[in-house]
Amino acid sequence: MVEIQGASITPHLTGLSNGPNSSALVTGAAGDVEKSVKLYLDTADRGAAESLLATGLFHGVTTNPTILQRASMSVADLRDIYRWAFEAGSQEIFFQAWGSDASTLIERGQQLRDLGREVVVKFVATRAGSTACAALAARGTPTLLTAIYDPGQAIIAAAAGATYIAPYLGRMNDAGREGIAEVIAMHEVLVATGSTTKVLLASIRSVPDMVALARHGVDCFTMAPAVAEQFFTDPTTAEAARSFEDAVRATSA
Repeated sequence: MVEIQGASITPHLTGLSNGPNSSALVTGAAGDVEKSVKLYLDTADRGAAESLLATGLFHGVTTNPTILQRASMSVADLRDIYRWAFEAGSQEIFFQAWGSDASTLIERGQQLRDLGREVVVKFVATRAGSTACAALAARGTPTLLTAIYDPGQAIIAAAAGATYIAPYLGRMNDAGREGIAEVIAMHEVLVATGSTTKVLLASIRSVPDMVALARHGVDCFTMAPAVAEQFFTDPTTAEAARSFEDAVRATSA
């Protein structure tokens, strides 16, 4: 049985002293700013994540076993990922529980949560995963149901008390579904029922896809660092920035 190394670590990593989050350990939430849009980085690549988290534009990081595998990591590395992601300023850090039955998922989900208060526990939207999600949500643990492909799964997530659902937009499109329409339907279900569960869009391939869904009220997005960089590559904006700098140099001579 694979266990998380250091799962008994003191919650909140109180001893940390570096990074954007270090002051929060002393001052609490006094400096927190509530944002209407939350962007996340879907990666376990420390270098790529830290550089983007340093902008102050990204709320945290999301991971799953596949992402860990791509980074040549495993669940044994989650404690270390939590540490550097926290130090880099992540307000939420998403780790996925693993196992084939609800009791195992609940146990491992609690171990993940014990790493620190920034951890949001992810479960796949199977029967066992939804059961485990409901159990941890009942304890006040922030949770996410992932691999969401159908609006009906949004109803299950709301019934479980999940904090988030993660629809896989790109994969829905790959499967021949109307991904944008499906995600809008999920969002409408949650809003219409008064649920506090929010859509956290995943499997994002482009900024225009986020724009299309933001126009319908979706406001949480997780993306690969390469997609995140697309926000900063508009050539006309780059040309304007060069023109402004040229004007400063020309008038300062």
